[in-house]
Amino acid sequence: MISFDSEKLQETLLDLQRSQERENQLRIENAAILEGVSAMAGANNKRQVFNSLLAVLRKFIAFDNAIVLTRDDEESDLHVLMSTVANLDFNYWQVGSTFNRCINGECIALYSPKDVEEFKNKSHELLTICNSSLITGVKISSGDAMIILMSSEKGHFTSSCRRVLNRFRPLLERAIIDIDYRERLQSLVTVRTQELTHSQQRFKDFARTVGDWFWEIDTDYNFSYISASHVANHLIDKDNIMDIFDGHDDFKQQFCEQLQKDQSFEDLEWQLVIDGKEQWLSFSGTPYYNKRGLLLGYRGTAKNISIRKKRLFDLQQARQQAELANKAKSQFIAMMSHEIRTPLNAVLGLMDLLSSSGLENEQQQWLGQMEQSAHLLLTIINDILDLSRIESGSFELFNSNINFSDSITLVKNQLQPEANKKNILLECEIDESIPEYIYADKNRIIQIMFNLIGNAIKFTNVGSVKIVTTKVENDIEVSVFDTGIGIADDALNSLFNPFHQADGSITRKYGGTGLGLTISQLLIKKMKGSISIKSELGVGSCFTIRIPIQPAIIKKEQLIEIKPTKLTQSLNILLAEDSPTNQLVAKLMLERRGHKVTITNHGEEAILKLLQCHKLFDLVLMDISMPVLDGLEATKYIRKLNIDTPIVALTANAMQNDQIMYQQAGMNGFLAKPIRPEELDKMLIKYQNQSMTH
Repeated sequence: MISFDSEKLQETLLDLQRSQERENQLRIENAAILEGVSAMAGANNKRQVFNSLLAVLRKFIAFDNAIVLTRDDEESDLHVLMSTVANLDFNYWQVGSTFNRCINGECIALYSPKDVEEFKNKSHELLTICNSSLITGVKISSGDAMIILMSSEKGHFTSSCRRVLNRFRPLLERAIIDIDYRERLQSLVTVRTQELTHSQQRFKDFARTVGDWFWEIDTDYNFSYISASHVANHLIDKDNIMDIFDGHDDFKQQFCEQLQKDQSFEDLEWQLVIDGKEQWLSFSGTPYYNKRGLLLGYRGTAKNISIRKKRLFDLQQARQQAELANKAKSQFIAMMSHEIRTPLNAVLGLMDLLSSSGLENEQQQWLGQMEQSAHLLLTIINDILDLSRIESGSFELFNSNINFSDSITLVKNQLQPEANKKNILLECEIDESIPEYIYADKNRIIQIMFNLIGNAIKFTNVGSVKIVTTKVENDIEVSVFDTGIGIADDALNSLFNPFHQADGSITRKYGGTGLGLTISQLLIKKMKGSISIKSELGVGSCFTIRIPIQPAIIKKEQLIEIKPTKLTQSLNILLAEDSPTNQLVAKLMLERRGHKVTITNHGEEAILKLLQCHKLFDLVLMDISMPVLDGLEATKYIRKLNIDTPIVALTANAMQNDQIMYQQAGMNGFLAKPIRPEELDKMLIKYQNQSMTH
């Protein structure tokens, strides 16, 4: 019994001793953990944290080298975060079944690492120092992590080492998290440092390149920073920014007012003279504040804009010279137009009178050829005048309510004789969906169609010309098809250039100035429309225009034109004209129509004649360009005398803005030279109607 109790006592004492040893071991391990935590807390970088961890582990586990691996997600490979082997710092490790077990919390001792999947592809140098290994893993907030303890001795790590490593898992987790955090923080600091360095270098490069002067001032306007002491050869040697503007009080006040607004400002220009040379500086600035919103001062730039100012001045001078040259060109063309139209008026007028004087057939043919040549000359003058006005920007559209279909039909009917002469079929299709009336410039629509259809007939020798008019969305589309000579591809790009023909020989063969298409394109652009062409050499062409539809602005019933009826009422007409030839032509044309004509040679004679007996005259035809007193001044004086006799301008100055000027002077109408019989008849019928109503 005593023996049994003695054995029991011995077992109890042995258990107590083992328990005390375990408690002592735990006390030592806990002290080591606390020491390790304390060491890591005082570490300055991730290497010190890593070394502190290894120092604690080495007290309980013998190993030669260690590696810490991490990854951000479950799909990625592990990469080396820290290592005691320098040449392993950038190695990547694939994750197999063994590593997956470790990541999920197991602690595994490998007695032959080279036979494990994860180690098979590693370098010979690594396998030489890793004949056995102890591995475990932990979960961290940024992903997964593992630590590998390596020994060059085979079978080195025992089950006791595994238990110790498991006991140190909290310390491992804390250390790896700390290392990972410091790694990420260091990477972020490195990136931000590089960005800041690049930004600073970029700022320096920009500052050096743009040649600006950077400044910063406090709330008292004293300089706290100046990037350079010279700007535009002007020395900045003042402590206060306002002092540099001494002698320029207006600018100083303006600059001060801008600062006091506490708002950003740009391009405040300062003019100064240095060494007899004009200099310009442009100031821009903005206020800046502290974190509490307290104003600390202002910062900005001063830019030397002297070269820009000079260029701007040169551009303004060049523009003024160009405008003067353009005005001179327009005046010259208008003058030449007047000088050519004036004798042409006599030529056409006399030919018109001569045609009804009983000529023989052969003489009538000669006269017809002369008249065609005169009309061609008039067309050329009109084209050049139109182009000059459009290019100079003095051209405006004069819209009214028009019947678009009638305008197309009018052109077709007038060009039908030309098509008949060449045995060409001329067809016209107008879709019913086109509005009957639109708001547009009738004369310019007709001019465009004359150019396009006339060209199609001119360049077509066999076949047909077809005009197709349709409504496409909110546009009117007119296509002119022909079976003519066509246009080569390389000539299409320059087809709309002024004075240019697709082929130089065409000018000699077919005639023309080459301005028709140019003017048509410019007019269509003015109407906010478009023109396009498809052509094949030797097959034919198709010109297509699209013009936006502007609805008529009054009711349809108000649009019906009242065609004038020819009357036989005789008018007493006072003609003011300085050219004897034009006096003769106008008198003959008027007397042939049954009217009485009294001739005066200039505006002053016309005024005297009206003062004597203005009630005897039903109409005054007033030339504009006359000696002694021109038609405009004469008209103004007549209206001041309260003489209301209708006055119609009779002139070769045929611009639309001229007509507006004549109307403002008090004239009632306009008749262009050369005088066309149909225009003359239309004007006379209007005033015959007025005469009959009085």
